[in-house]
Amino acid sequence: MKRLLLILVPVLFFAINVAAQPERIGAGLTFATKKRFGDGDTGNPGVNIKTWIPLSKKLVFHVSPSVTLFNPLSVNHTLYETITYRFHGDIDLQYLVFHEKTMKLVALGGINYTHIISKIEPLTTPPHPDIPTDSAISGLGPSIGAAMEMRMSPHWDFIVSGRYSFAGLRLGDAAADENFLTPPLSSPILQVHAVFYFTSRGRGYSRR
Repeated sequence: MKRLLLILVPVLFFAINVAAQPERIGAGLTFATKKRFGDGDTGNPGVNIKTWIPLSKKLVFHVSPSVTLFNPLSVNHTLYETITYRFHGDIDLQYLVFHEKTMKLVALGGINYTHIISKIEPLTTPPHPDIPTDSAISGLGPSIGAAMEMRMSPHWDFIVSGRYSFAGLRLGDAAADENFLTPPLSSPILQVHAVFYFTSRGRGYSRR
């Protein structure tokens, strides 16, 4: 199941961008609560890339895929070092709920996927027998949140968004265990983006 999802998510991301014309693209930072896994903690911030694809002529509905790579965090345990990597992806459906001049308020909801890898680097030669091995955990679930979009120029926006990602559904071999629901993977997430529009919206700030 995990392998299928790892293949399906990039394919879906590619298919959406081919089937419809992206309106804009954004890059920015993602901040999430740290998660303890494999004798280590996940790091902050993450680097995020996001795109918006309109689903209506009035630009009220958008589908918005994004992917985040978090800063790896290293922890020294004397005998070994733990390096924790965290990846996060979202596919959102966004709806414009308020628009006043240069500001928009958007509601969003969708699905998210989280993958955490704990890499072990031995610090002794030969490796001590008590040193743990590499491990990984994945989670899938819904997310809900809101975003504030602020117009900076005809081609640029600045966006601040917040969401809660319920990534509590374990995948792979863990799904057969009684602990397949893993609430620690769920997390509030804050994102900031600089967004570039492929087509100029003109100098005016009227509703479009």
